[in-house]
Amino acid sequence: MPGTIETAVGTGIIYEQKQKYAYQHEVEAKVDEYIRDHAGSPCRNGEDRVIDSAVEIIKTYRLSGFNEVLERLDTLYRDPAQPEGVRAAALYNMAVLHSRRGGENTVLAREYFKRLYVEFPNHYRCIFADTEWRDAMIRKQLLLPGETVEEFLEDARRDVERWDSEGGAAE
Repeated sequence: MPGTIETAVGTGIIYEQKQKYAYQHEVEAKVDEYIRDHAGSPCRNGEDRVIDSAVEIIKTYRLSGFNEVLERLDTLYRDPAQPEGVRAAALYNMAVLHSRRGGENTVLAREYFKRLYVEFPNHYRCIFADTEWRDAMIRKQLLLPGETVEEFLEDARRDVERWDSEGGAAE
């Protein structure tokens, strides 16, 4: 059976390349969707603007860019020497990126948004305002299976009240 091994290896390489291209296309589509969604944001002062450099890194380095951007944002968020606005922006963008990734990242995104609300009360209030845009983003990115927007908001309200009564966000 000459050539069987070569054919199997060749088929495996082609399959791997197809998977890589499918993933790259998915990343690009999600970034474009993110840009479109934020064009309709209720924030009018650019608070939630898309970070062009992050988009460029994610699109250019589709396999590793997401993690690279998250690491940079996490470093900024955890650095107490950074201004509050910078730290809030880093946390907001980590929440958005995780929410766009979906799956198990949804739980982390939910936590980051709650943390943003509690830790930075003077930032990003426009995204929390009761608007159809907010509800659409919750439906699209943050709901757990079978959960409604109302249930999500009630859960978030309870967590925020608990964190406020405890004097800070729980880890």
